[in-house]
Amino acid sequence: MPRATPRRAMNRITTRPIGRRTRLHSTAEAAITRTPAMSREMWKARRPKLMVGGLILALVAALFVFFDTDQFYLFDFQVAGLQHLTKPEIARASGIAGYNIFFVETQQVERALVKLPEVKFAQVTASMPNHLTIAIEERKPEFAWVRGGETYWVDAEGIAFKARTNLPALPVMHDLDQTSVKPGQTISPAAFAALRALRDAWRESPRAFEWSTARGLSFSDERGWKIYLGDAEEMAGKLAEYRALVAMLLAQKIQVKFIDLGKGDPYYQ
Repeated sequence: MPRATPRRAMNRITTRPIGRRTRLHSTAEAAITRTPAMSREMWKARRPKLMVGGLILALVAALFVFFDTDQFYLFDFQVAGLQHLTKPEIARASGIAGYNIFFVETQQVERALVKLPEVKFAQVTASMPNHLTIAIEERKPEFAWVRGGETYWVDAEGIAFKARTNLPALPVMHDLDQTSVKPGQTISPAAFAALRALRDAWRESPRAFEWSTARGLSFSDERGWKIYLGDAEEMAGKLAEYRALVAMLLAQKIQVKFIDLGKGDPYYQ
């Protein structure tokens, strides 16, 4: 009997540690088993926040580059097609010097440029990081319109714009009525139509003309005779009458001061 006690005690001592180790081992295994799953769930939950944070940082960096450096700002640009206008004039009219290229609206720049009386057409193209090209088509002067001490050029559409230099080959029209001229607008439609009709019917016509509302288009021929042609109506017929009348007058050795072909039957004096 006395020997049984130590054996039972030994059994109790032996059993308890074994049971405790088993429970600890199970708990550790469970923890190890659950950790990867929990980590994946935590990563999935945090991933959108991390992505948003990264995008915000990238956006801030991009904005810094766009607005705090000179890389995307326009300080110069290319201009093609200039004949009489200058690049500084184009720069002032465009209003884009010093602008960030992301704020440049090419169509708006084109509309601003065609407001210049000399510009018939404008095309603007922009490319990264700060390149801008402007193609200009200037109005081509067909003749000069002289009003007092002012000289304007007039294109094939009758649009007037300031004369930039002396072009001796241009026909010259002197406005005897001293009509007000606004650059970018058409001159007197009647005067323009009369001169165009004369030039179409007589390519070798004189280079200097006068215009008045009362007598219409007129010029002085090589003999010093004043020839009044009136408006554009029947211009080819008037020129035929002019040639026939001059031949008759020269044949009869008649000297005249003027020939009026403007209205009604032609007459001279």
